[in-house]
Amino acid sequence: MITLDTLKERPLSYSSIKEFAKSPKHYISYLNKQRETTPALQFGSLLHCMLLEPQEFNNRYAIAPKYDMRKTADKEAYAEFQIKNEGKEVVSDSLQTEVFEIAEIVKQNPEWEIAINGAKFEVKDYIELYDLPFIRIKDIVKESGTIDVKTVQNGQIEAIIKDFFNYQYYIQVAIYGGEFSFYVVEKSAPFWNGLVPIDTKFLDYGKKELERLCVGFNYCLSNPECFKMGYEFWYMMNGIKPIIKLPNWVRDES
Repeated sequence: MITLDTLKERPLSYSSIKEFAKSPKHYISYLNKQRETTPALQFGSLLHCMLLEPQEFNNRYAIAPKYDMRKTADKEAYAEFQIKNEGKEVVSDSLQTEVFEIAEIVKQNPEWEIAINGAKFEVKDYIELYDLPFIRIKDIVKESGTIDVKTVQNGQIEAIIKDFFNYQYYIQVAIYGGEFSFYVVEKSAPFWNGLVPIDTKFLDYGKKELERLCVGFNYCLSNPECFKMGYEFWYMMNGIKPIIKLPNWVRDES
């Protein structure tokens, strides 16, 4: 059962409130789901570590040599590798090389030096928003504000705007508050990277959406049975009845 007491043990976050934006059931599934490392997540975590906490790399990751599992000697060597690196995340040599090269390109950018100069990294703090506890883990914290590192497939600003809206990063911006910028890194050649600020409309939109979600979450705390609801929860909250109709982009000439 979700209560304010359980939230103190596991506060809300950008990731969890984004799941609640789908439905209360999605939020509960997020809490109970076993975390799986996808290639995209592994790429992002590797890059973050290399850029922000390089001293932790060898403590967190193990680079897997290539083994021919048809050979007895390689099978034994792989077993020893697993024992030696228990508790570490195993990454391929090719991925480590790829991410390392991108990190080195980022470090050569004067804007990266501006971003990290005098900064603290991976700063965790807690905040109460709309009577709900949230946890925030900030990539880069400076006196002038917060900078979050994001990777993208396409570094063109039009693509960034579309992707960041679809990923609902405006909610993250609203949760983190204050002066906020993104440091964007393109994942493919030529690996464009740079500081990208946000405008006030992006932040204002995030604040309104965050307020709407928190109102809904507080309603669920007062009515715990709502945590069993799927999409129908937001239909109820928004006073609408779902109906299948033509998409808005279809031109109806009847």
